[in-house]
Amino acid sequence: MDNEIISVTFLVLCYKQQDFIDDCVKGALAQDYPVSEFVFSDDASPDDSYEKLCLAVERYGQGRPVTVRKNAENMGLIPHFNLMMAKTTGELIVLAAGDDISFPERVSTLVARYLAAGRPSLLCSDVAPIDDAGRATSYQPPGGEMCAMLNIREAAESKFMYLGASGALSRASWLRYGDIFYPFAYEDLVLGFRALLDNSLEFIDQPLLYYRVGVGISTLSEQVGVDRDELIAGRLKEIRLRHDVLAQRMRDIQQSGQRLPTIIKVLNKRVARLAVRVNFYSARWRLLFDFFWRPAAFWSGVKREARYLRDL
Repeated sequence: MDNEIISVTFLVLCYKQQDFIDDCVKGALAQDYPVSEFVFSDDASPDDSYEKLCLAVERYGQGRPVTVRKNAENMGLIPHFNLMMAKTTGELIVLAAGDDISFPERVSTLVARYLAAGRPSLLCSDVAPIDDAGRATSYQPPGGEMCAMLNIREAAESKFMYLGASGALSRASWLRYGDIFYPFAYEDLVLGFRALLDNSLEFIDQPLLYYRVGVGISTLSEQVGVDRDELIAGRLKEIRLRHDVLAQRMRDIQQSGQRLPTIIKVLNKRVARLAVRVNFYSARWRLLFDFFWRPAAFWSGVKREARYLRDL
């Protein structure tokens, strides 16, 4: 069993990471495990990410089963992720972002734990944090050990699951739940909760990659010097993220077949209020519907965002 070879997809999703993609590709293709397929997919980056990705694959990818592709137009994280899960074939999908650097033993370590733990739904690991220049930093991001300690009630409302860049997902888990339906969610906030629903998450207390702090899609912009319109746009983005994550968790609970009525009730209340707050900024005509059909959520959401605008 220890020597069993399974099919592994090493999947790298890239977007606007031209300054980091060479190191990412070099680390990915240096794995000491016989990876079945390396897939590098760029989400129509407006910079030179794709061109530099192609050059890096040409430099480091000889003799490796590599696919490089680019979306015709920008899809966004979740549609891109769903698409690539449909296009890849591995039993275990090792995930990576275009700004992080995997250690050579990353895949072999993940596979060993995957087999030893009975093929869990999700694995994640510790990381070695670096800054945008590749220097070690004292900042230590929270790891997946926090996620593993959560019960389902806590996890349902948690704003953190694990570092998505450190994750590896089983194909069986993905097929069980299917695509992520809500496009403004983050995949780690969804996949971590799914794994906890299955009681099937493994955290490896060992750094398996350099994790770049302060860059990437999930990094929030500093508010100093940002004008009012940008602040409001950032506010709407945060609310949409929270709405879609919680709505997806409700959907996944139902998909799991578990009866968790108390958690569903709490999530439904949160989602209703978040929907009102989204409408407040993006579709105010829908507030009329909210006023009549969910008045408690309407008053709570409108008051909260009106107060936010007043205090800007």
